[in-house]
Amino acid sequence: QLYTEGVYYDYMGIYAGGTRTPICAASMEKKQHLLQFTKRVPPETNGIHWPRLTNLILDRIGVKASDVNHFVFTQINIASIWETLEALKVPREKAHNVMDRYGYTGSACIPMCLADAARQHKFKKGDLIMVLGSGGGMTMAAMAMRWGYDT
Repeated sequence: QLYTEGVYYDYMGIYAGGTRTPICAASMEKKQHLLQFTKRVPPETNGIHWPRLTNLILDRIGVKASDVNHFVFTQINIASIWETLEALKVPREKAHNVMDRYGYTGSACIPMCLADAARQHKFKKGDLIMVLGSGGGMTMAAMAMRWGYDT
């Protein structure tokens, strides 16, 4: 399930590089080559939309949130994750997190979280895993999947 809300299009970006603003020593000193958050997306955004997207998917496949074995989220904000799990009425232990060790790693955070949980043998064959992601602009995606092999 995909969701976008374009009103946040200018809330983050890399505002240097390319031909418009070439990277030079002066821009490096100002750290203009780094990702910048120019405005703050309302903190409740994930807590509103992640449960909604989860329920859309779960309704479609005919299961309840309590039937989900594991939740994997974009690793941007632990409060948003707890808020989502609370809204879904599932225990926090169902979410696997890596942000405490790696911080926010952008688009790599979900595969890193999945790989870490698999390495720890948390997933069993047939487990239902709900994956929820957020990105700039604002974009969101939700997916339910069954784990296909024993770890």
